[in-house]
Formats: sequence, structure tokens, C-alpha cells
Amino acid sequence: MTIAAVLVCACAQRAARADSVPLDGLERAIAVGVGLSLLPSELGGDLALGSKGGGRFLAAWSFQIPVVQDGSEPKTAVLTNHRVVLAPGLAFGEQRGATAGEQADVTFRARAGYRGVYHPSGGAFGFLAGLGTTVELWPVVRPSLSPEIGLHLGPCCSDASGNATLILRGDAWLAGPDALRASALLGWAFY
Repeated sequence: MTIAAVLVCACAQRAARADSVPLDGLERAIAVGVGLSLLPSELGGDLALGSKGGGRFLAAWSFQIPVVQDGSEPKTAVLTNHRVVLAPGLAFGEQRGATAGEQADVTFRARAGYRGVYHPSGGAFGFLAGLGTTVELWPVVRPSLSPEIGLHLGPCCSDASGNATLILRGDAWLAGPDALRASALLGWAFY
């Protein structure tokens, strides 16, 4: 009986398969964008300044949402100037809590802020500055005030031209034993 079932399955006609439909330009761009968004867009480290605490490795998924202003040059308005930044991330390294027993080796964090970019059209680099807050959720829930400055590297002002970013950021935490931390991040952005 088992041999007969195997023979029937082996000799049965296979179901017809539809060929996959090739992706058009927009669909391919969306697929690549979704795939790239799974990779961290900022990597770096931070270090406690003048207090207890060591260095940590940082990984963040930074999303920059352009804000178009009236009077901006239409060609570059959505690619430069003003941006709202939303960046969930992780900090890997010892983080002490409010009490002696609280400690974490991985801390979830989220950053929200403003970033201004000045990158002349056709220029190879530009400057950025911003202000935001980073919130860490474990072992201590704490917000920070965090200014940043940096460079926006790469060709400017064409749709989805890849740019690297080099950012120096300070965090003045409102809680926790390491009230001041400095960080350096290397990242990438589509524009």
C-alpha cells in the first residue's frame, strides 16, 4: 500500500506554477528600501564623562523625515534643510540602574529630534546640527537633552543619493549615575 502511494505521488502531474512577475522600478525601490531599513543606519559608541560608567556600542535605525518650507529651492527642498529624526536603537554595554542591583548589558533607547542640514547643491559635503532627546527604558527610564553636530558626506541633491553621516552628540541625562555621555556615530541616509 505504501509503495502504491509513493508511485501515485511520483507519477502525478505537478501543479502549474506561475512565473514570478518582474518588479518595476518603483516596486524594486520599495523592496530595496524595506530591506535596507532592517539594517542599522547609525553605528558608533558613547562614553561616560566624569562619572562612573564605561563605553557602550550603539546601533540605531534612524528615520529622517524632511520638512519642506515655503521659499525653499524646489529641486533640493526635500533633500536638505530641515528634518524630523526618529531613531529607535540599542546600546550594548554595562548600564547601571538607580540601585546597586539594577544593571543591563543591552539598553533599548529611542531618539526624537530636529536636524538641520546645510549641503550645497553639487557639493561633496555639508554640515548638520540638531537638538533632540533620547529616552532609555532599562534599567532606568530616563530622558536626555542631546545636541548634535556633524558632517553630511556624499553628493548632494539627487533623488535617493546615498550620503554618509558623521555625528558627534552629547547627552545630558536627567537620571542615572552617568549624567553626561558623549557619542560618535557613523551612519548613512538616502538623501
